[in-house]
Amino acid sequence: MWQTNRYLIALTAALGLIPIMLDGTIVIVALTPIRLNLHTDVTTAQWIFTGYLLANAVFVAVGGYLATVFGRKRLFVGGVALFTAASLLCGLAPSIGWLIAFRVLQGAGGGLLFPVGPALAFDAFPQHERARATAVVAVPVLLAPIFGPIVGGYLTDTFDWHSIFFVNLPVGILAVVAALVLLPRDEPGASRGSGGLRLDVPGLALSTFGIVAMLYGLTLLTRADPATVTATNPGGDLYGWGYWPVWVLLGAGVSALGIFAFYSLRIRRDPALDLRQLKRRDFLLSALVSWAAALVTLGMLLLLPLYFESMRLPHLSPLDTGLALIPYGVGGLVGTIASTALYRAIGPRWVVVLGAALAAGGAWLLAQTLQPTATASQLLAAAQSQTTAPAVAGPDVLRWGFFLVGLSAACITIPAQTLALEELKGEALTKASSLLLATRLIFSSIGVAVITTLLVDRTRSRATDLAHQLQALGLGQGLGIDPSAPGDPRVVAALQAIEAQIAAQAGTWAIQGIFWLICFVSLGLIGLALLLPGRRRERGQRLVAAPRPTADAEREAVGP
Repeated sequence: MWQTNRYLIALTAALGLIPIMLDGTIVIVALTPIRLNLHTDVTTAQWIFTGYLLANAVFVAVGGYLATVFGRKRLFVGGVALFTAASLLCGLAPSIGWLIAFRVLQGAGGGLLFPVGPALAFDAFPQHERARATAVVAVPVLLAPIFGPIVGGYLTDTFDWHSIFFVNLPVGILAVVAALVLLPRDEPGASRGSGGLRLDVPGLALSTFGIVAMLYGLTLLTRADPATVTATNPGGDLYGWGYWPVWVLLGAGVSALGIFAFYSLRIRRDPALDLRQLKRRDFLLSALVSWAAALVTLGMLLLLPLYFESMRLPHLSPLDTGLALIPYGVGGLVGTIASTALYRAIGPRWVVVLGAALAAGGAWLLAQTLQPTATASQLLAAAQSQTTAPAVAGPDVLRWGFFLVGLSAACITIPAQTLALEELKGEALTKASSLLLATRLIFSSIGVAVITTLLVDRTRSRATDLAHQLQALGLGQGLGIDPSAPGDPRVVAALQAIEAQIAAQAGTWAIQGIFWLICFVSLGLIGLALLLPGRRRERGQRLVAAPRPTADAEREAVGP
């Protein structure tokens, strides 16, 4: 019976992971429609994504513990059910606050499934056939970047943004039924009162508070001060770095993370996130590479729909945006396959170096292509002639940059993850896997927050500069209006006529600067990658070499 149903078990595990993986990319193309419909700003809307990632990270860290307490089958069914119910609530959310809260619930359900789903599939196969289980479970991981944006764009265009959450319901219900029928029953290995494993509540509380405090402090930088809102400055001035709560939150976050590190390394014997894994050189270097890649990859992917749907003129629909992102997903698919083959041939060092070089090249290409097309004087001339400024870059000229970025992300992440985990097994493997995945999700959420903050701040700054330049060039005289009369309908109409042009040029300028920053970070990553081990043969020689005895061991061998 076990032999007959092993593929069905693996397919059931994959079925539970499909909506989790797709949801991350489906939401990306719908962020702008959600933001406009719920009347919120970019900084607040990014928490739809950031809250989901943080909840993922927290529950990935406790997934192994909960699977031991309740059993993997129960946890899998519970995780899918929670994700499905939260998807329904997300689709019914009446406000941005409720939507973010329900997205956190979604992230909790997804976080429970990440460590449990692959384990169920692997255990259904004998050890020498587990590559087949890996292939089945990898399907949603490989296809989500390609089909997620397309599905999200189609649903948003055809129906509305609510439908991107409702689509999870039939898949989730089918996964729950299949799990109840097909997954083998497993008995919990520990109970709450067994005195065995105990949930690391202090560690989770400290790490979660530290990350959330830092992220919220960063988002305050681009919030408008209500006290500065006037008729001539309806958007108000940004709080910026001079706002004292920003420093309080950043300081509190750093302090909490410092206490968490001390607690995990010196006090807690079995922490939820075992930082002792970082003492292994290969794991530490792999984690640093993964974190650096996570800081820019997901935030950059979030930038592109914002550019296409909110800044580029004419704006693209969500479906067209999803289609424009296909090269990114194809690059990720090709990179996953290629990096897996190259890892064994040339070792992790040179695969990651190649990936970092491709990332730098892709960011450079996008920075060269994504650039403003009009100065203030050209904008004024266009407004006077009632025409538009030259259009900024469209998806056709960006496809190769997107492909290189997707290719590079896989070539960096896959080798780093493999190197970090390949020599571990048992409990050490579980702890290291949870630490690597949870921290990567945390750094992804930090990257989203940082890049969003840079985007808003740079766009606002550039838009203000262009507005001042237009005024210096005689905007009112050129258009035949009096700018000192902001209530005049002619002034309002004239300003609205060029507002979209200013936003397009300012936003494009901001994104170009971010891609230059990503290019420099990628070049720095090459130096870090050179510290990784080389070919497998070289690592094997290093591993099988007899360890040099310590001074204590030598004394014991010689005797007193």
